[in-house]
Amino acid sequence: MQALTLPTVGEVRVEAVVEPALVSPHDAIIKVSASAICGSDLHAYRGRIANISPGIPIGHEYVGVVTEAGPEVRRFKAGDRVTGSFFTVCGRCWACQHGLFPQCADSAMFGFGPDLGDLAGTQAEYARIPHADHTLLRIPEGVSDEAAILVGDVLSTAYFAVERSGVKPGDTAAVVGLGPVGLLAVEIFFLMGAAQVAALDVVPERLQGAQERGAIPVMADASAVRAIRDVTEGRGADAVVEAVGSEAGLALALQVVRGFGSVSSAGVYTERAIPVSMARVFAKDLTFRAGKANIPAVAPRVMELLKHGRLHPERLFTHRLPLSEGPRGYQLFADRQALKILLIP
Repeated sequence: MQALTLPTVGEVRVEAVVEPALVSPHDAIIKVSASAICGSDLHAYRGRIANISPGIPIGHEYVGVVTEAGPEVRRFKAGDRVTGSFFTVCGRCWACQHGLFPQCADSAMFGFGPDLGDLAGTQAEYARIPHADHTLLRIPEGVSDEAAILVGDVLSTAYFAVERSGVKPGDTAAVVGLGPVGLLAVEIFFLMGAAQVAALDVVPERLQGAQERGAIPVMADASAVRAIRDVTEGRGADAVVEAVGSEAGLALALQVVRGFGSVSSAGVYTERAIPVSMARVFAKDLTFRAGKANIPAVAPRVMELLKHGRLHPERLFTHRLPLSEGPRGYQLFADRQALKILLIP
């Protein structure tokens, strides 16, 4: 089958690889209908996530149809239309039994090499899904592939980050970083009752996208803190989602939040340490939360929102390319010429 691989940093290839087969009785095989390029994929592409196995498919956002299910798979059968979490969960360990799925004792991430489970990715024609009963999610009638594919990562990540921000009806919220997760966080803040949302970035097109979603666009420069204070009577934002994953993004989030406010970080950090102003955190009595999104816990609720037309995340896709043009897609995404790219085998 054809798949995208990452033999060296900054070079994606289309290669012929061995089609996956069942390894465990809990596995399923899916025929991939579409995959997507995620901001996390760029961490590997740029070398921030190292040790990607050459010749192994990359990618972790997927939608498809089950072609084969192992004998211990109970919830899915051949022909089921599915999407799924970007990481696998066993459903049996202590963490899974308590709903703390990102801490699963037998978890692996699709397409990120041996340091993260050595599991082949989904930017391919077929994919093996371990622990299928707990990793996959059935797609309801009426929900498109383009909407459903985002449930397994960026849409549920945005939902999880907003929920953990503690936003309440009538609050003023802020989002730092307006990539796909940030723009989705803008929509979800409004869905959860925020009265106004300030959206911060340095890319004019992304600021425009946030404004079209009802947010107040704020250039993320030296004037950003004053701009947030101006729309909050000097207090700062009640709840902030940081969707960048950088030292500068986190520092700005800690500046624009009000005292006794909360910052929820959805950005992916690969650094072992970055400077954080703990003096500011202490002085402002802040709550700070970060971590891998609890996709299996929130994805069913997110799918219900799609089913009933409350969210339309498919608007994020600016490019739809055949899988064979995946290398060009990565270059477009890395150069910020695309917001979100769908790859179709």
